[in-house]
Amino acid sequence: MKKFYLLLFLIMAFSLNAQTTITYPQRAANYYAFFSDNGGSFDDGADQFGMWANGGGAKQSVAWRDFTEDGTTSGPTSIMAVGDSFTITVSATQASYGVIGLALLSSPTSTISWADRINNYAIQVNLNGNSGANDPWEVVSNGGTINPSSIGGSTTYADFKFKFTLNTATTMTVDINDGAESFNVTLNNQNITGYCLYFADDWNGAANANIYWKPTSEYTYAITLDNIEFLPKEMISTYPNPTSSSFKLNNAVNDLKIYDITGKMVKSFHGNYSRGFAFDISNLNQGLYLVKIKNDLGQFLTSKLVKL
Repeated sequence: MKKFYLLLFLIMAFSLNAQTTITYPQRAANYYAFFSDNGGSFDDGADQFGMWANGGGAKQSVAWRDFTEDGTTSGPTSIMAVGDSFTITVSATQASYGVIGLALLSSPTSTISWADRINNYAIQVNLNGNSGANDPWEVVSNGGTINPSSIGGSTTYADFKFKFTLNTATTMTVDINDGAESFNVTLNNQNITGYCLYFADDWNGAANANIYWKPTSEYTYAITLDNIEFLPKEMISTYPNPTSSSFKLNNAVNDLKIYDITGKMVKSFHGNYSRGFAFDISNLNQGLYLVKIKNDLGQFLTSKLVKL
């Protein structure tokens, strides 16, 4: 037991400088709107989101999702801030007669049609088949400006990873395949609230081929834990601390999030909780955590918590 407390003391002595990263599970339940015209989407394995588009007619499929603080549809919505980044990977073959793409959106006013996939878009990334020409991936930004990459589709399945980092309110860096290519662009719209995925005509030149959005998707907030101001105990105090199962606060709270020492949010509570409410953390591992709350005055307060 003495060794355990010594370890906790040493952990507390270090600055917590990791960014806060939220994993975005790729499941149909986490998308709030869909469009299909001889296409559709499905869950493939654990946290992998599949799309298809074949048959007669237009052969199209779209799915929309908001950014949220916990990566689910039920969490508080989030607007992309300067320094934030979003990373997503698709496994696909080339799009010989259709298009594979995603767009970051700014509060789309409609999500009911193929055209709405770019409703209020800030940035798009597309792999266009171009009637069999199989153009490389391209980044579409302000006013429809096209920045073509040299990275094309594959005749067999390959992973394509995209990282979007907001540099200023109006500019962004789009990184493809961990730095293989990078583009600095001016956005078409500000205040990014989420994204959509889209797919048209899954004939890849030889056969129909689904695409798969992989479970590596994540959102990283620019605010680091070492910038958190720990306020006096009279303003926020967690008790009992250490605890093995639950803790209470000396403050009413409207929103509570728990982060581990890597900066990853591991649990959240949303609602109106009175002073002394017992927050259950029995399912968390032993260790040091940060508890960040929003009280009934709208203040954001942070405290340390030890889970035994």
